[in-house]
Order: sequence, then C-alpha cells, then structure tokens
Amino acid sequence: MIKLKMINKMKFLFFKILVALFFISFELQAQDSSVLTFSSFYLRVVQNHPLAKQANLLTAAAKAELLAARGAFDPVISTNYSNKQTDGNNSYTYFEPQLKVPTLIGVDLKAGFDQSDGFAVNSENAKYKNVNGQFTQQSVEYGMLYAGLSVPLLRGLQTDARRVALRQAQILQELNEAEKIKLINKLFLNAAKDYWEWQLAFEKLRLMKFNFTLAETRFNFIRNRIIGGEEKPIDSIEALIELKRRESILIETEVEFKNTSLALSNYLWSEKNEALQLKENVVPSNIGLEINTFGNDSVQKLVVFAENYHPELLKLQFKSKQLQFDRKLAIENIKPQLNVEYYPFQTFTKGSNDNINNIFERQYKFGATFYSSLFLRKERGKLQQANIKIKNIDFETKVVKREIVNDLLANFNNLKNLEQIIEIQTELVKNSFSLRNAEQLRFENGESSLFLVNMRERSLIEAQIKQAEINSKYAKAKVQLQWSSGIKLF
Repeated sequence: MIKLKMINKMKFLFFKILVALFFISFELQAQDSSVLTFSSFYLRVVQNHPLAKQANLLTAAAKAELLAARGAFDPVISTNYSNKQTDGNNSYTYFEPQLKVPTLIGVDLKAGFDQSDGFAVNSENAKYKNVNGQFTQQSVEYGMLYAGLSVPLLRGLQTDARRVALRQAQILQELNEAEKIKLINKLFLNAAKDYWEWQLAFEKLRLMKFNFTLAETRFNFIRNRIIGGEEKPIDSIEALIELKRRESILIETEVEFKNTSLALSNYLWSEKNEALQLKENVVPSNIGLEINTFGNDSVQKLVVFAENYHPELLKLQFKSKQLQFDRKLAIENIKPQLNVEYYPFQTFTKGSNDNINNIFERQYKFGATFYSSLFLRKERGKLQQANIKIKNIDFETKVVKREIVNDLLANFNNLKNLEQIIEIQTELVKNSFSLRNAEQLRFENGESSLFLVNMRERSLIEAQIKQAEINSKYAKAKVQLQWSSGIKLF
C-alpha cells in the first residue's frame, strides 16, 4: 500500500513538472513578444492621432483670428484718379492718394496729397489767387498736401467694434487652449480605457491558456493511467468535460483579445497620418496597475485645481469675458455719435508762389458729424441681450462647477473602494490557491476526487479573472480621477 502511494506521488510529480515546463515556455514566449507599455502608447496617441492634431489646430486658428482682428488697425493706402475731356480740352484731372492710420485709442490719422488741374475743377479743391484784393480761381496745375486726424468725442471714444474684436480675439487664444486640453484629455481617457481593456483581455487569455493546458495535460495523464489500469474510466470523462469547458472559454478569450487589439489599433497612427495595425506579437505591460494611494489631502488639492483650472470652467470664464466686451460695446453704442475731423496742416505745394508762413493758422480744415437714434431701441435691445447672455453664463458656471466637483469626489470614492476590493480579492486568490493545492494533495493521496479538484480550480480561475478585472478597473479609475480634475494629461 505504501509502495502504491509512492508510485502515485511520483506520477503526479511528473504531471506537475509538465505543467511547470509549460508555464516556463509560456513566459519565454511572452518575453519574445514586443511589449507596448501604457506610457509609450499614450505618447504615440498624443503625437500622431488625427484628433490630437486636430485639437492642436485650435491654437493656429486662434492666432489667425487674432491676426485678422489686428488687421483692422493696419495702415490703409487709397487712391482716387479721375479725368474728363471736353472738346479736346482738359476739364479736370484729379489724383488723390491718401494714407489712413487707425490707432488703438479710436483716433484715425490721415495724410494725403491732392493734385488737380483743369478749367472745371471742383471749387472746393481749387486754388485761388489774390489779385488787387480779389480772389480768382486759377486754371493752372497745382497740388495740395494735407495731414490731420478724425476723433470720436462720444460714441467710439472708449471702445468700438474694432477694439472689441481685437480683445475678443486675444481671449479666444486662451479659450481655444482650454478647448484643446479638453479634447486631448478626452481622447487620452478613451485611449486609456481601451488600453486597459486590452491588457485585461490579454491577462484572461494568459490564464485560460495556462489552465487549458493544465486540463489537457491532466486528461492525457489520467487517460494513460486508465489504460494502465490504475484509474477508473469515469475519471477520464470528468477530465474531458473540464477540458472541453476550458477550451470553450479559451476560444472566447482569444476572440475577446483580438477584438480589443482591433479597438486599440484605432489609436495607432504614423507621423504621416497613416493608420497602423497592432501586430500580433505585441503584448501589454502591467506597469500602471500599481496601487497609488490617494489621501484626502490629495483629493482636496485636486478639487481646488478643478474649481480654478478645469477646461470646462475656463471656457465659460473666457466666454464671459468676451460677453463683457460685447456689453461694453452695447453701452458705448447708446451714446450719440459725434466725430470731429481737423486738418491743421494743409498747403498748396505745386504751381504756387504764395507765402505759406503760419500755415497752421491760415490753411486748415475742420468738420464735425453727428448721429443719434431718437428711441435707441436697437442699442437698448443689444445691451439687454448682452446682459442676458452674461447671466446665462454665470448660472451655467455655477452648475458646471458643482457637477465637476461632485464627479471628482465620486471618482475618488470609486478609487478608494477599488483599493479595498483589490486587497480583499488578493487574499481571496491566495486562499483559493491554498484550497486548490490542498484538494490536489488529497486527490494524490486517494482521499478526494477529480471532480472536487476541478471545482477548486474553477473557483481559483474565477478569482484570478475577477482580480484581473478589478486591477483593470483600478487602472482606468486612476486616469478617470485625473481627467475629472481637468489636469492636463499630455
């Protein structure tokens, strides 16, 4: 009897050696594969994914908008030329180039040169000659040089549409930067979730390959013992059932891993915007599954950061600033419009022998224009619209801030909960190992059955898969917590 037990133990030792050899070969196969770590994966996503590049275009778009707004203050050169001939005679010829320089204070600087000649020139532009106290129009060629400015005294003095557009374009740069962070963070969050789903599928596939080979080796071992008359035939049926059951699960896990690999390929692009496919020999890494304990102090810092720098809140703040400029413009437009033009330097420079001393006293041009709506309904309506939009933004900001903080705290609670569950599940897997090994030992000593061994192994496999799922959830929860705080993830 003792000799028979020794023989059985030797055979089961041989069986364990086979299993160990398979496990070692599996690990060596994994080492031959190319490992894609989470950090290198997300770096590829940020650098090459079309959505990330599209988000980067927001910065260029804001710069283009600012450039266009600054264009309203570009110096402008304009020229007017006209000529009329009557019966072969030159009635008039006008050549009127002008330089206009807008300024940020609302004043427009103007300078130009008017050249006219002919018998029928506009009397306003004509040159007069003093003959015996009488001023007579001359028909000789002449030119007039002038310089001055146009000043808004009421509407447009503090601000105008050009200055408002410039300020809003400057704010747009900050707004688009916040939108860029929001879009890339969202892309990174989705990519992280798919990566850890891929890692989970790989871990399940690894477990099922090992356990399928374990069942296959056990079935062949028991079948050989039955042939040798050392085991009951019923044990081979039990071993075959478990083998087919694990084979079915293995097929499911293989398909799941392939599908998650395809999902992960959606994030892989080359620098030339060519779609890449994840290679079959590429496997995930466990780096990133580590437990990183977050304390209450840490989450409070995240809350403070979210309340001040979350991209959604920053966008609302910048939109509110833009609306404030709209409101300022609406208030400005309620004022009457009174523009004054004054050209203190105006003198004839061609075909003239006049004495041009004290030209700022003798030669100047002055004018004024006034405009105002009687009821100001359009202007008052624009102001009311601006006030309503600002109130809407204020209400929306309060709601969004509350939702962001509560979402962050909920993600923190989920993370802390997963930390506790991981600890429990780790202990559960450890105990399941102990039970399986104890049942295996009883079976080797003839005190148990293969059915009970299989049941213990099923519980162990379920516990291991559950542990892998919880680890995957924890890895995703860490990224989710950072994302909900609005921290820049790239």
